[in-house]
This record gives sequence, structure tokens and C-alpha cells, in this order.
Amino acid sequence: MARFVSLPDRDGPAGAARMWINPEHVVSLVPKVSTDGSRHVLRVEIKLIGTPAFDAWLGVYDTGEEADSRWALFLSELRD
Repeated sequence: MARFVSLPDRDGPAGAARMWINPEHVVSLVPKVSTDGSRHVLRVEIKLIGTPAFDAWLGVYDTGEEADSRWALFLSELRD
């Protein structure tokens, strides 16, 4: 049975999903963290089977450690 993991909706209400992906279709993931000097924006470049790579927003965090924790959580969601 297919299992799906949500990607957050940056513009929607808290907890809203923009897209759902099947972890079995993931070819590659590349974390991308940028900072404006005070906050850390976490995005992930995702490549799925049969699609071009695209960036998905995973959140804004006060510290790099918080962004790292969110990245680790995202990876665990894909594995579970």
C-alpha cells in the first residue's frame, strides 16, 4: 500500500500540506539552508522518479540547530 509524506504549505495555515509525496519515488534529497542574519530558512531539493527536481519549503527557524532537527525529522518521516 502506498504511503505519503506531506510537504508543508508556506502560505497556508499551520500544519497545512502543499503536496504529498510517496517516499518510494524519491531519487534524491538535498537540504538547503539560507539565513537572513537572524532566522534560518530550510528548503529541500527533491527529485522524484519521472519528474524534474523541485524545491520544497520546510520552515523558518531561529537557529541552525532547529533547522537541523527539522531536517532529521523529515528524513525519519520518509523512512518510517
